[in-house]
Amino acid sequence: MRTVVDDVVLTRHPAGTNADALAARLTAAASDPIRLLYAAPLSATPLAAPNGDLLTLTPRTDDLRLDEDPPWVDAGALLARLHRCPVPDQLPEHGGRAYLQVAVDAATVLHPGGATDILRELGDTLLDTWPEAAPTAVVHGDWDLGNLGRMPGTAAWVLTGPDTLGTGDPAWDLGRPAGLWAAGLLDDASWQAFLRGYASAGGEVPPEGRPWTALDHPARCAVYTAAVREFGRSGDEPTDLGRALLEACVRMNGRRW
Repeated sequence: MRTVVDDVVLTRHPAGTNADALAARLTAAASDPIRLLYAAPLSATPLAAPNGDLLTLTPRTDDLRLDEDPPWVDAGALLARLHRCPVPDQLPEHGGRAYLQVAVDAATVLHPGGATDILRELGDTLLDTWPEAAPTAVVHGDWDLGNLGRMPGTAAWVLTGPDTLGTGDPAWDLGRPAGLWAAGLLDDASWQAFLRGYASAGGEVPPEGRPWTALDHPARCAVYTAAVREFGRSGDEPTDLGRALLEACVRMNGRRW
């Protein structure tokens, strides 16, 4: 849960969040060269709320406006620069696996039958097939357009959300746009602009026509988590977006609904 107070964002983290891991993430995001890419944390030490929940403080940023075109090129370049940073000591695995587990847990309490049964089965499969041997780089862990911002009075984009920062395969951070593109929910021009930005800053993109095997699992996870979230919001009557995401999940699962 996030609360904005003047120019500070106060984030309350879920009960059970590991304080040492969170502190390591904040320390990395506040250190060179990573801090140059982030709205860097105001403190590398989590605070404790009266009930024991952990709190973190980050600067307020100006988010992408609804009337703006998404800065896909800049976003791709930012992520590539992050992925090329030296890996700090003691930095844990990025938060993507935990994010997926939250979605799997949420799917278990959705109304049973049909669509939600498919989501439950697919979630278990995605957890069971989590890659064990992956290239190690600095990874955001939960990147989408909502984790871009501009410091007030500036035009340059920075990353937000340091609480999922960690080590892992760079492909994880590309999973959401890749999954939306594969599901037909992101246009070709935007996806290609994102890849151009990523490659322009030194990100590794396979030559056109070559398979990108490492991107398959992150893209599936991204579509899955988006589908669970959308069904959780809409209840028994899925939205058009929910149906589109579910259709993609059905294709992943080799089943028809």
